[in-house]
Amino acid sequence: MVSLVEYMDEKIIGLINELQERVRQSKESSKDENEVLDSFVTINDEVIPFEEKSLFGGRLRILLPETFDSMPSEIAALKYPSEKRPGLIYTNESTSINIAFNYTESPLDDTNLDTFKDNMVQVLKHSQPIAQWLEDGVKDVDGQRIGYCDFIVPTSDVPVYILLFFVALDGRTLLCTFNCTEEEMKEWKPVARGIMNSVKIDFGEKGERDI
Repeated sequence: MVSLVEYMDEKIIGLINELQERVRQSKESSKDENEVLDSFVTINDEVIPFEEKSLFGGRLRILLPETFDSMPSEIAALKYPSEKRPGLIYTNESTSINIAFNYTESPLDDTNLDTFKDNMVQVLKHSQPIAQWLEDGVKDVDGQRIGYCDFIVPTSDVPVYILLFFVALDGRTLLCTFNCTEEEMKEWKPVARGIMNSVKIDFGEKGERDI
């Protein structure tokens, strides 16, 4: 992926620590966010099935493309050279589309989610003044509050679409970042929103890996 994308992921993670101290729906697609991930989507004549993943010791369940694999640590180290790289990254075969998860130490609960989102948006707009801002908000999905923002970042290669969303998990911030090129955005933006809307916090049985 474009080098600035990796920089943005690391920059956002760094902003979490700063925020800790400071305490329209897109109309480009007719797909419904709540139904887009029922079983599969078709993008550029390719059928992409989805499956529910259980992550972080079973505490998070989320729908992800079956064709996406966990990025090997050696590749992640090259693409995200900082030690603050996300703890878990899912990617497509060409690594042009990434979904990264970082379970931070920053405290967060539903009561301060709105303030946290507002502070994050303020800092991101200040640090990326030429980014094209699309939307931000806090939504309730089946009783789970999710903060989010999305924007397009110009790069020396191609513009990149980023959807950043976050939830409170055991009193800490779970940060999730979806990115793809602007060219892929028309098809993948509603899918990214569907992924966000599939988030379920589950404190029951242990999942497939614990980060």
